[in-house]
Amino acid sequence: MQRGHNGSEIFFDDKDRETYLTVVFQGGHRYKAAIHAFQLLQHEAHWLFTPHEERSIALTVQSVGREYVRYFNQRWGRTGTLWDGRYKSYWMDKHPFLELNAQKYLDQLSKTSGLIGNEIDWGWSTCAYYCGVFSGSSHVINKEQFRNFISPLPSYWVLGNTPFERQFKYRKFLSDPQSIKVVKDIIRCLNRGLPWQKNNEKCP
Repeated sequence: MQRGHNGSEIFFDDKDRETYLTVVFQGGHRYKAAIHAFQLLQHEAHWLFTPHEERSIALTVQSVGREYVRYFNQRWGRTGTLWDGRYKSYWMDKHPFLELNAQKYLDQLSKTSGLIGNEIDWGWSTCAYYCGVFSGSSHVINKEQFRNFISPLPSYWVLGNTPFERQFKYRKFLSDPQSIKVVKDIIRCLNRGLPWQKNNEKCP
């Protein structure tokens, strides 16, 4: 997660959001960080990555610090830092329950933060992509330069044998309330940089 300095906005319009996404996707490709999901809010950006090299994520985020912040400051006539300190992150075991719940938490942030009533309608996340919302929508993930870089988690692939089955089951999974314990675990791990490890709970 990257957060704006003192909770300030890090995107003022759609051009800012698309520029930011372009920088992150290019950085992820360059530094071998697979991108599974993202969510852009007004003052925060959340990502779900798998690093394929030791410094994949750090280098990707550093590239954002160089390129996006320079663009943002020049465009809006500002100076100084944009971020509220170092990015926050946590790692988790490769376990279906953890992976799918981490993605669910991320995909629902636009709703839980009060930006929109239905997370699928938010155009600046991967939620619609995983739910099968494509043609006729304004979701940014429908643009090829972003969609082609998305790499679904293994846990998503096993939800069904066809795209329709996976999309249907993931939408059902999103509609079920996420447990308070899971939400607290994710927030605690994110804020403290702690690992989230597998337990005995069942997958959707």
